[in-house]
Amino acid sequence: MDRSIIRLHYPTMMIHAPDVPSYRLFDEKADDPADFWLHCEPIADRTHLHNWEIALHRHEQFFQIFLLPTGSGEIVTQSGTRRFEAPVILFIPPDAAHGFRFTRDIDGLVVTALADRLRTLTAADPEIARFASQLRIVEIGREDAEAQRAVESIERINVELAGRAAGRSLLLEPLMTEALVALTRNVGANGPAPSGGIGRQRIEALLTVIDTHFRDRPSVTFLAGRLGISPTHLNRVVRNATGLSVQMLLDRRTLETARRDLIFTPSPIAKIAFSLGFADPAYFNRFFRRQTGMTPGAFRERERKRLSP
Repeated sequence: MDRSIIRLHYPTMMIHAPDVPSYRLFDEKADDPADFWLHCEPIADRTHLHNWEIALHRHEQFFQIFLLPTGSGEIVTQSGTRRFEAPVILFIPPDAAHGFRFTRDIDGLVVTALADRLRTLTAADPEIARFASQLRIVEIGREDAEAQRAVESIERINVELAGRAAGRSLLLEPLMTEALVALTRNVGANGPAPSGGIGRQRIEALLTVIDTHFRDRPSVTFLAGRLGISPTHLNRVVRNATGLSVQMLLDRRTLETARRDLIFTPSPIAKIAFSLGFADPAYFNRFFRRQTGMTPGAFRERERKRLSP
């Protein structure tokens, strides 16, 4: 196999953040389904088109995970280059300037997902937040159970996206969560913490309850009751773990879905409001403006322009 790196000259060290181009999806298509938030494709489909080198760029609204069982190369950043040798998993956080130089035998998968899905997890767990705060190169050891779990989750994401099996949309989000949790544990960020274990368990349980009921606009009292603790105690646990209140976590989950529906579905704003549990679209407009500083209509117009070719 030819393991030589194909190098093209470009001034890596001279590029500053405002000058780094912001790309859309790795392989976004105009006819992607309306509920699109996750994409996966073989890395070879892209790299050979660019002579195995991708110039410095960034993705403002997406994060990426590269599963590379074979090949090697370099990640190019504004501060230099980082060498990697397969098998590895590369994690690229949103808005991180990066480029690649691959060997010709590079192979594997690249998963691209909306940054909103990552923000929900980082808000809930400080260890995942630390992991996701920077570009990562995670080696895949045969005896490393967490690394292998991440590999299996990414491969299953690819299988589910390629098929049309019943319930596939329900599986994609937990598979992505499992991959990110496994990667976080792999780098040792989620070590034992006796004083925080119960708190983390309650945060995870709270997020599950929020995911189930957020479209009903539940009260903090309702959420606390589902967990069997008082609203005051729940708020204290959540603030200690995330720096946010329970209501803020709930609003983030609602806002995440609202933003995705505004960008990727043709549904009227009033219909989106009703689907999120707002009896009055005007109240939804006020909620959205308070959270983002703009109306739902203005946000939809701006973001669709950003995502257009």
